[in-house]
Amino acid sequence: MAEVRKFTKRLSKPGTAAELRQSVSEAVRGSVVLEKTKIVEPLDYENVITQRKTQIYSDPLRDLLMFPMEDISISVISRQRRTVQSTVPEDAEKRAQSLFVKECIKTYSTDWHVVNYKYEDFSGDFRMLPCKSLRPEKIPSHVFEIDEDCEKDEDSSSLCSQKGGVIKQGWLHKANVNSTITVTMKVFKRRYFYLTQLPDGSYILNSYKDEKNSKESKGCIYLDACIDVVQCPKMRRHAFELKMLDKYSHYLAAETEQEMEEWLLTLKKIIQINTDGLVQEKKEPVETTQEDETSSQGKAENIMASLERSMHPELMKYGRETEQLNKLSRGDGRQNLFSFDSEVQRLDFSGIEPDIKPFEEKCNKRFLVNCHDLTFNILGQVGDNVKGPPTNVEPFFINLALFDVRNNCKISADFHVDLNPPSVREMLWGPSTQLAGDGSLKSSSPESFIHGIAESQLRYIKQGIFSVTNPHPEIFLVARIEKVLQGNIAHCAEPYIKNSDPAKTAQKVHRTAKQVCSRLGQYRMPFAWAARPIFKDTQGSLDLDGRFSPLYKQDSSKLSNEDILKLLSEYKKPEKTKLQIIPGQLNVTVECVPVELSNCITSSYVPLKPFEKNCQNITVEVEEFVPEMTKYCYPFTVYKNHLYVYPLQLKYDSQKTFAKARNIAVCVEFRDSDESDTSALKCIYGKPAGSVFTTNAYAVVSHHNQNPEFYDEIKIELPIHLHQKHHLLFTF
Repeated sequence: MAEVRKFTKRLSKPGTAAELRQSVSEAVRGSVVLEKTKIVEPLDYENVITQRKTQIYSDPLRDLLMFPMEDISISVISRQRRTVQSTVPEDAEKRAQSLFVKECIKTYSTDWHVVNYKYEDFSGDFRMLPCKSLRPEKIPSHVFEIDEDCEKDEDSSSLCSQKGGVIKQGWLHKANVNSTITVTMKVFKRRYFYLTQLPDGSYILNSYKDEKNSKESKGCIYLDACIDVVQCPKMRRHAFELKMLDKYSHYLAAETEQEMEEWLLTLKKIIQINTDGLVQEKKEPVETTQEDETSSQGKAENIMASLERSMHPELMKYGRETEQLNKLSRGDGRQNLFSFDSEVQRLDFSGIEPDIKPFEEKCNKRFLVNCHDLTFNILGQVGDNVKGPPTNVEPFFINLALFDVRNNCKISADFHVDLNPPSVREMLWGPSTQLAGDGSLKSSSPESFIHGIAESQLRYIKQGIFSVTNPHPEIFLVARIEKVLQGNIAHCAEPYIKNSDPAKTAQKVHRTAKQVCSRLGQYRMPFAWAARPIFKDTQGSLDLDGRFSPLYKQDSSKLSNEDILKLLSEYKKPEKTKLQIIPGQLNVTVECVPVELSNCITSSYVPLKPFEKNCQNITVEVEEFVPEMTKYCYPFTVYKNHLYVYPLQLKYDSQKTFAKARNIAVCVEFRDSDESDTSALKCIYGKPAGSVFTTNAYAVVSHHNQNPEFYDEIKIELPIHLHQKHHLLFTF
């Protein structure tokens, strides 16, 4: 404020304005103009190499700047497929009209091209540089005698174990060393072993009573004197023998076969390293002057020759330690010098990318569902089945799917199963229709094949493989049971619930069903449902002892997937369940997928390896609806182009043209043109007993309801190239 007042007073005096302008202009001229910092562009490496090509090539240290010409090479890895043939259709590239679609097809069919770098081993962490010897993961801290506790009495083997790096450790059973006892009579004691590398590069195997290696060692084995390691199954289970130079052996035994394999692999590597070291020491010439060459070489040969003749482990260890100290200034010893820096030891190399592998098809938790039988309490002899066992008097159909109660969604496609015997299947087509031996329609045209499999082999599949990405105990396998459209659900279920005279009721139900099947055999209606849990825990342990719930009558007002999820929540609380039970038994087993399971097909009916021709028992993989979460996403390696359509509900009560419309069904077609004379494409997956692929599909019908709800799933195989005229046609 004082400066402002002074400035104001100066301006108030006459004649001071010109003086002030003069002083300001001089101050501006004398001030230093600050220039903006220039933006430095990054160095263009290729441009520098091109401009200074002559200078670089004439430089004796040009190899430090130039990339080696032979560093990069490209190799081709053939694409490994689970399927017998490619999942991409044969004429896919011909039918594809856009370049983008053609390139997408190549990602599923072409082989992998891998770029290899010859000197890649020298581009990472210094601790990962090529080295012939096994190095410990971390250089241990040095322990000096003056710093040790005087009261601590440790033997030499324990001290050596502290100075070296631990290569491997674990529990083993060790045989006693009493040579007077025969091999088969030796007693094994459980000891904790440390495989350690000493500073001189040799290896030692120490045993202790427990995991604390600070206590006194119970024994040590110098692996310099070990010449071989072999399995010894006659001695003990998972046992192996360490053969020494003096024809003496140490017998050890692991607790599991996997641990035994790991120990054998590690010990064999060490024996190979020791052998290569001896051979290398014999071959390496000593660089000396010509004057000292004869004397030093003679001494070295005499020392090594005497050590080899003695074959004493301690002497051989001493000789190798001396030789290792002489080589410290060259070879692999230079790399270990960096590790002594404490700051270097704290560096984190966990972010280094591992070896890149081709994309593989992710294998989630899989289990096999095998459908055996479905029986109700009304049984009888149907058709020509007079001598056979009694069966259901009308056809029933099973629809299996997985539901996730925790996330409130459906997580798999539908698996349609037809367990009806041939005599019951004949009811669907009428007496005048020509039928095959399995009860399906007999076609006059030659049998068609899908991916090399006859259609007759795909009509009645009873085994399905389900997969779950995120297993937990609240995942249920739901079985929906359907029958031919006949009336309302309560009327159809009444004979099965109130069955006073089984024989009379069976004849009546069969007579009515036979008439209905001849007219409405292609239309279905809901009848009952059942559920069972799949997993015991979040680790994916299958509940193999679980069984399906009783067969509950389907409520006509609760048909949607959301209604099923609410019913499953009530199903977990039996005291609150008010569901009506239909007497019957559903025999469906859940088991782990066998390792050598054959004759499987994908959800697109492509055969998997191994697959036998003309096989009857085929297993299909049911498609999983993977959660839309980042951690569950993975690249697609199998070509699938499916569209799932779910008709939900029709609001039809407001119209007045057909006021008495009942039994409303929906027919779905997929067409490639808007023109009226265009026929539907044969790309909809059919249901059992019919064609594998069909031109239309009918959803499940609700009886006498002007606002029907549908829960059926319609699966469509989309063509390679989609355009704007492709559309779905719904007919009611």
